[in-house]
Amino acid sequence: MSPPSTVVDRAIGCLLGGALGDSLGVPVEFQQLDDILGEYGRNGITDPPPQALLGDSTQMTLFTGEGYLQAWTTGNSGGGWRPVEFAASAYRRWLLTQQDTRPQAGATGLLAETELYSNRSPGLTSLRALGEKVLGSPGRPCNSSKGCGGVDRSAPLGFAPTAEMAYTLGCEFAALTHGGTGGWVSAGAYSMLVHLIAVQGRRLQSAVDQVTGRVLRDDPETAQGLSEASALSGEGARVEHIERLGQGWIGPEALAIGTYCALTRPKPDQFADAVRLATNHSGHSDSTAAITGGVLGARHGTAVLPRSWLGRLELADVIERIGHDLGASNTGESFNERRYLGLS
Repeated sequence: MSPPSTVVDRAIGCLLGGALGDSLGVPVEFQQLDDILGEYGRNGITDPPPQALLGDSTQMTLFTGEGYLQAWTTGNSGGGWRPVEFAASAYRRWLLTQQDTRPQAGATGLLAETELYSNRSPGLTSLRALGEKVLGSPGRPCNSSKGCGGVDRSAPLGFAPTAEMAYTLGCEFAALTHGGTGGWVSAGAYSMLVHLIAVQGRRLQSAVDQVTGRVLRDDPETAQGLSEASALSGEGARVEHIERLGQGWIGPEALAIGTYCALTRPKPDQFADAVRLATNHSGHSDSTAAITGGVLGARHGTAVLPRSWLGRLELADVIERIGHDLGASNTGESFNERRYLGLS
């Protein structure tokens, strides 16, 4: 087990790293590789814009974290342990930020953050599902979508107490909106991967192998994507490898691409190169880069994050706060639990 301070730093690194990848990918989210190279040059997009805006994956990642922390602090204060219920409420709070233009009087938690009241091209699956009265579960799916909107918001659940709980919560939180098996198993896989490397301090390749074996019984497609990502990473970083893994619009592909890019550039000084690789392809660039950034931030902590990128990142202080509290909840360190009690 890693020292508590290291876990907290890795939690912050995970959320900030994911946000940096997301912000690098946002400007080219819907572009083909040829168009990206034509606009940005032969190396593609290499740095976030001067105002590095968050995509919908980071917005929803923050609400995932807030929902989990509300469940954790409520349970720690003698209330019931109802994480899925609190997650549903958190995601519906996020939905309000897509419908309103500013916080209402008396807003608390993330709903008080004016910058979150911005539409960053969220997936229609999440918007539609959250508009329904009853949300989904792995056993009672709300739709057949296996889109990447479940996996790219699941990193905070890696700071659950155990790897198996991280996997289960990742699946359950994603299944609220994404009913296709790959849509929620890929989310559980990502959460478990974060737990293994950030909390248990496992080496990345070893952790990927363990996750691959765990998800095989639930979704062979997700397991196959991770297995192929591992195999291709041994041949070096190539855009054609990413194309073999897919485009990232569905959960298993986004996880495979994000993991592949982290595996090919796993060292502390390779963070920027890894998220650039995960961004410059003909696919869902912001989600794949967010996953790569989250993985490497969880593995190495905040020291690997480019300072110049952090200085331009939207809501960096809020992301850091949620990351800190997630890490502290895992290690038993103190944090301001009151900010999560009473959210509605």
